[in-house]
Amino acid sequence: MEPIKREFEKSPYWRLLGLEIVRMEPGFARMVMPVTHQLLQLYGQVHGGAIASLVDSAVAAALGCGMSPGERATTVEMKINYLAPVTEGQVYAESKIVKKGRTLAVGTTEVTDGNGRLLAIATVTYMLLRDGGGK
Repeated sequence: MEPIKREFEKSPYWRLLGLEIVRMEPGFARMVMPVTHQLLQLYGQVHGGAIASLVDSAVAAALGCGMSPGERATTVEMKINYLAPVTEGQVYAESKIVKKGRTLAVGTTEVTDGNGRLLAIATVTYMLLRDGGGK
C-alpha cells in the first residue's frame, strides 16, 4: 500500500489542504486534515468545502488501493450531512467502500474531530473508468 499512498499524497491539492493518509487498505481509508487558518470560513469554523474535499479524498483512497491496473475513478455524486462545527485541532475521515460494481462504486465516510466527536457523515459515488475509452 505504501507506493499507492505516496502517489495519492503527491497531489498538489492534497498538499494544499495538508491531507495525510493514516491507514489505507482495499476498501478502507482513514485520513487526517489539520485545521489551519486558511481552511476557516468567515465565522472561524472549518469551511464545509474543505471537509467535503477530505471526504472525497478519503473515499478515493479507500477505492484506489483496490482498483485494477488501468482503472480510474471520478466522483459523480456526493451527499454530506454536517453535524457539528470544528475550529481547531485535526479532522479525521474514515471511509469504507460499500459496493464496487463494474461502472459505479459507493463509499461512506464518518468525519470526526480529535476527540471522536462526529462532525459529518457522507456518501460518495464514483464512476469507474478503464483505459480504452471507459469500456
